[in-house]
Amino acid sequence: MQRLVADGANAAQIEYWNGPAADRWVKDADTQDVMLGELGAAAIDACQIEAGQAVLDIGCGCGSTTLSMAARVGAGGRVLGIDISTPMLEVAMARLRERGLDHVAFENRDAATYPFEPESFDRAFSRFGVMFFTDPVVAFRNIRKALKADSQLAFVCWQAQHQNQWMEVPLRVALRHVPPPPPPQPNEPGPTAFADPDRVRRILGNSGFGRIEVESLERPLTLGSDTLSAVERLMQVGPTGRLLREAADGTKDAVAADLKDELSKFATDSGVTMVGRVWLVRAVAS
Repeated sequence: MQRLVADGANAAQIEYWNGPAADRWVKDADTQDVMLGELGAAAIDACQIEAGQAVLDIGCGCGSTTLSMAARVGAGGRVLGIDISTPMLEVAMARLRERGLDHVAFENRDAATYPFEPESFDRAFSRFGVMFFTDPVVAFRNIRKALKADSQLAFVCWQAQHQNQWMEVPLRVALRHVPPPPPPQPNEPGPTAFADPDRVRRILGNSGFGRIEVESLERPLTLGSDTLSAVERLMQVGPTGRLLREAADGTKDAVAADLKDELSKFATDSGVTMVGRVWLVRAVAS
């Protein structure tokens, strides 16, 4: 698959999701799908998908949610997964070939600028794929054009960092060893860009959506089968991963040792488990 060119307003995000971040997600694709499965399923249920419908999966990543929705629409429907990450879509395409489905397609494009056929979809969905738009109103207006009137949009997005143990705990440990990062710019694209539910409502309202509902959802997240695997993951993703990206190996080793001790408090029979809190967002194309 040809790598998407990093240009336009979302160039920085395109570059980011085609670099080491994508490689980490690809490496852990199956584990990530298990960890996030319940949260994605909640948004799929909220989408009220029916047989024969056309569904858009925004920021589909490695394609597990796209393929799940394909089972709901059946052979008489269709699902399009769209993502800016070429490495992740290569995994999605491999999964699709294994299943041999004819009513699923993937596009290596930016949902903010993709020339969707107007009113060609009955539903739009995303599992943590909508927080990375440089201009979310522009992006959601483009998505709105792709939807038929009264079509349902549903997605999950992370609540604030301090509401999510998997972000807060490793960052607190890392800050014992490295200086804090500069404060983020207001509304900067990233995992918690949609943490403010009022901002989410404004964005969707200004993008042609109505009947907007934002519901708090809490689920346990299994970060690894043991503390060592959880340490490895949490040092590579989220705010801690960004903070440690340029850190020396000795510093990373010190963080890993402290984090292993901290994560032992969250060990269960099924693995290292922490609370994840998200917003489940529903809206209707006006």
